[in-house]
Parts: sequence; structure tokens; C-alpha cells
Amino acid sequence: MSHPHAALPQPVGWKVLVKPVEPKEQTDGGIFLPDMVRDAEAYSTAHGHILAMGEMAYHDRDTGCKWKGVWPSVDDRVTFGKYAGQSIDLGTKGRFLLLNDDEITSILPEDCEVLSHVG
Repeated sequence: MSHPHAALPQPVGWKVLVKPVEPKEQTDGGIFLPDMVRDAEAYSTAHGHILAMGEMAYHDRDTGCKWKGVWPSVDDRVTFGKYAGQSIDLGTKGRFLLLNDDEITSILPEDCEVLSHVG
């Protein structure tokens, strides 16, 4: 049985592959949103799911020892900075981000809903 993310880029070193949550294309009332509004929503809700991690993610760069503390893992929902990482567009598979492990800013609890300013 193949890994569900086998056809996606596999991060190396301390890189983390994230599938960002895409902003809404229209409001709940059906109004299509212009790109400027969608970009603003993407900024206010910069979060996604970790799909894969490089073998050195959350390890000391010099010693290889795992960092102490709580760190994200595959399948966690996380937040990151708007301009963080490298954007990768894989066409029909979607858009992904390749982040350094230290560009992830928080782990979101399962019951946490990230709200935006678009209704």
C-alpha cells in the first residue's frame, strides 16, 4: 500500500511540507470575492496541515538531537507567516508550501476554528 502523500514533494533536512487552507472564493451569500480580498483573507488565516517533514525537522542543526519541548508533527494543523516558505503549485493537486521548521508559529487544537474577516 502506497503512502497517501507519495506523489507529493518529500521535504529534506529541516523542511516541512504544508497544504495551506485556501481562502474562500465567495461569501456565504454567494458574492464572488476579488483577488485583493482573497489575498487579505489568506493573510489573516495563514494556516494549513503538515503533510510531510524532513528527517532533521525539529532537530539541532549541529548535533542532530531532537529539540526539547512540544513541536508539530505530520497531520497537525499549524499557523505560519504570510511570506514564509516556498510556494509550490502542482496544478490539479493544488498549492503547497515548503517551510523551514522554525517558520511554523503555532499548533492549532483540533476544535479551533480560524476565523477570517470575510463572512
